[in-house]
Amino acid sequence: MEKILKFYSQGKLLISGEYAVLDGAKALALPTQLGQWLEVSASATEGIEWTAIDIDGNHWFSDIFSIKNFTPTKPEHPVSQRLSKLLKEARLQQPKFLLDSKGVKVQTRLEFHTDWGLGSSSTLVNNVAQWAQADAYVLQEKVFGGSGYDIGCAQSKSPILFQRTASQPVVKAVDFWPDFHQHLFFVYLNQKQDSRLAIDQHFRGATAAQIASINKCTETLLHAHHLEDFQQAMRDHEAIIGKLIGQTPVQQRLFSDYPGVIKSLGAWGGDFVLACGFENSPNYFLEKGFATIFPFKEIISRGS
Repeated sequence: MEKILKFYSQGKLLISGEYAVLDGAKALALPTQLGQWLEVSASATEGIEWTAIDIDGNHWFSDIFSIKNFTPTKPEHPVSQRLSKLLKEARLQQPKFLLDSKGVKVQTRLEFHTDWGLGSSSTLVNNVAQWAQADAYVLQEKVFGGSGYDIGCAQSKSPILFQRTASQPVVKAVDFWPDFHQHLFFVYLNQKQDSRLAIDQHFRGATAAQIASINKCTETLLHAHHLEDFQQAMRDHEAIIGKLIGQTPVQQRLFSDYPGVIKSLGAWGGDFVLACGFENSPNYFLEKGFATIFPFKEIISRGS
């Protein structure tokens, strides 16, 4: 029977510390129940036959790479370029990676839509790192950049506190399942946000005072026992980041009549927001044309 190697990584949602996490702020990050699979099997055909499948079962990308130097047959394709770089970086860490193979078939399968911003890149990086037995944080930094919190989520089944340091990231598993979680919803804004572009355009660095204020908000969000305290920390965090990047918070821009509190997650301007309100809050967003809404317990991974 043919042996198939299977690797899996969790998706991510960044609850606090966006932008400032790059400067060492503490971030509360939540792995999602949705992630990405990577399966590897031997092939009689020379090279790496790569196929990517989306949530609907469609083959949205395919290419063949040389095992010798990971050169793609579609060198002009941006996905092929990133995959080639990722595989090359994996071999720099592990020089024997795939050198004893003639050919392999690789299939990736996403459990979420690529434009949701749940980590199609970070889950891929972490899966390749598992396959090559490489350091996922180093691969992420070399190929995509960023703070690395998404790799922390990819490797965890429970919420984490993430902090970037000069040497290596500090990742701490935490218990984050608020008593009022039935009041928390994740709403997709119907547009994909490019985190790298958003950072380049808006972020110029956080001061020590701003990082301290963000850390305080993170601790409150993590430990709040009362809905009102959680909501106030959301407001405070939005005000700090809004001033930091010179942007208007999403609630003021799009949902000024919402009877609760809304917070951006990750890069501002797209992907998901966190809505804190009432159990019938989804109706508010549905009426405004935002149909992708997840209750907290239906998307967040709590771990075992």
